[in-house]
Amino acid sequence: MSTPGPQAGPPVDLDDALAVLRYGQDVLDEGLEARINAALDPAAAGSLVARLDELRRALQAHDPRSARRGVGLLGRLLGRDVLAESEAAGLRARMGTLVAAADRSAADLEARGETLRRLQDEAAGVIAGIGAAIARARDWLAAQPDDRTGTAAGGLPALPTSTPRANLERRLDQLAIVQATREQGLQQLALLQAQDLELLARYRRIRDVLLPAWRQQALAEAGRAGRARSAAAAQAWAAIESEVDAMAARLD
Repeated sequence: MSTPGPQAGPPVDLDDALAVLRYGQDVLDEGLEARINAALDPAAAGSLVARLDELRRALQAHDPRSARRGVGLLGRLLGRDVLAESEAAGLRARMGTLVAAADRSAADLEARGETLRRLQDEAAGVIAGIGAAIARARDWLAAQPDDRTGTAAGGLPALPTSTPRANLERRLDQLAIVQATREQGLQQLALLQAQDLELLARYRRIRDVLLPAWRQQALAEAGRAGRARSAAAAQAWAAIESEVDAMAARLD
């Protein structure tokens, strides 16, 4: 006949009220909140959005009607369409600088994405640690008879509101709340990372697809303008030659 194995001891010294109050503290990683708050800085995303807006306006420089539509009727009456066209032309002239600035903003946002991914892993570890601490204590409580309940006046059982067991159960309830809060925070981190990835995907589309198409169009326009200048120069040269020939004939 086999003998039962030794019974596991309590997860914490129930006679030490302070230890019960601090149960599970070692798995909470209180510094995680500070690291998450630092990663929530929206500067990188805001910077990339601003750079994308500058690129949008620069890409519209070849189409003045787009700039006019953007300012509305009142804006056109106030001359803002002219200002918008001038700003777009200036941005177009600085296209290389704008792309480099957008690349830097995108790199900063990608770095934040790596930080958010790492924080999600850390938060998941904390959540799992809290869950394990709660499960370990609840399993022990379930295996122990609750014989600490006294008797109140009239022979009714007294509510165990201040026994060590009750203190541990309250602590486990607190840890469960912390766990639920961390789970919600983990979901928010995942949502924020998804939003960053969507913004980066938009930028990559502009960077890798629209900008080359725009450059091709700009080159085509430059080619047409060059041919027009060549034709005008040829006409001017022909007129000059004709005038020189006429002057030579008169001198003869």
